[in-house]
Amino acid sequence: MSLAKLDKIVGSVGGLIDKLEILKKKKKELEKQVLDLKNKFNKKKIEEDEYKKQLNLLLKGKKEIDFFSKYNEEINGILKKILNVNSKILELFEVKVSNEKEESVLDVKEIRAFLKRHEEKKKDVTKQKYTLYEKNIFGQMANQLFKEIGANLTKNYPELFKDLYKNLRISNMRVFSDTYVNIILLSGVLGFIFSLFVLIVFFTPGSAFGFIKHFLVAFLFSAFVLVVMYYWPKIVVDGRRKEIKNDLPFAIMHMAAVAGSGAPLVSVFEMILRGGEYKALNGEIKKIMNYVNLFGYNLSTALRSVSETTPSKEFKELLNGMRSTIETGGDLRVFLKNKATDTFTNYKNDRKRYVETLATYSDIYTAILIAAPLLFIIVLVLVSLVGNKLGGLDIDFIQKVGIYFVVPAFNVAFVIFLNIVQPEL
Repeated sequence: MSLAKLDKIVGSVGGLIDKLEILKKKKKELEKQVLDLKNKFNKKKIEEDEYKKQLNLLLKGKKEIDFFSKYNEEINGILKKILNVNSKILELFEVKVSNEKEESVLDVKEIRAFLKRHEEKKKDVTKQKYTLYEKNIFGQMANQLFKEIGANLTKNYPELFKDLYKNLRISNMRVFSDTYVNIILLSGVLGFIFSLFVLIVFFTPGSAFGFIKHFLVAFLFSAFVLVVMYYWPKIVVDGRRKEIKNDLPFAIMHMAAVAGSGAPLVSVFEMILRGGEYKALNGEIKKIMNYVNLFGYNLSTALRSVSETTPSKEFKELLNGMRSTIETGGDLRVFLKNKATDTFTNYKNDRKRYVETLATYSDIYTAILIAAPLLFIIVLVLVSLVGNKLGGLDIDFIQKVGIYFVVPAFNVAFVIFLNIVQPEL
């Protein structure tokens, strides 16, 4: 029982330290703003009325000494709580004399078990928290062959690569921007060589003109590869945006449930990451954990940094809402509970609208791809009673082309159309 109590007490320290850091940072920022305002007034950059007005807004109508005294009281209150927690931890380790024997509340075996468990947990969390870029053989080869060419292109045409760099940053692809430019160039060259080789092997050119045609086709294929590689990060971003939007309502409900138990927000993110149920959010949550545990950012800064790079507008709003709640001292449990209700309501409404849209498309499909082919066959049968040809073509040939090529092609086109026009759900 004492060991479980120790585990719980140690876990609560992290939350108190996070609150302390946020309060200290906010107080420091406000003090800097007040000092800057005073310097402007002393240097006569602003009038007295404007100075008083801005100062009143910063201090929320209170006197400076009263305003900052409130922050000092809150900081001292948290420090006292941390001191009390430390006292409780010391009580568990204090030595008591019983029958002329010295005994501690926790025996040595319990302490060793506690330290071992936390060491294993730390190693396990480290594997999930810290993620680094790994070496890629293809990327290394691209850097060796096209490093100078890629550097010249990005230097001379920065606008061309502006969107590419932005999409790479938010796509969560584990590759450096300059390396990816070199990979694009290498892919284009390999596409040209491969396509030219295939054309020569399977379609041997009989003349110089035939070789030129093969060369042009290979060049077009290479250009196609370059375009696909250039827009691939954007495709990944769009896909991740849809996946995050799908997972987010359920993830927020999970977060609200965990936060309702009193767990600090960092622990909430850890539990979501450990569960692995919301794979679309894993990359974003790992970034938060990296900022906090690897780079030493406080939680508020980590949330702001990730919100600036996430592809999902909804997840960005969630992170900004969390940050505002933390910085203003609001109740995170209430915020997450309300956010979960709103998000799930929107999710159900979006699903309902999508089903209604599918009903409309099903009517179109029935009319064009079921009724129209049947009508087409009936017309051909009636025409065949008059003659064997239509527009110079055999009726039998027209039927085979319609059944085996036209109708399947329309079905494929309809599926592509549905994938293009479907909403982000």
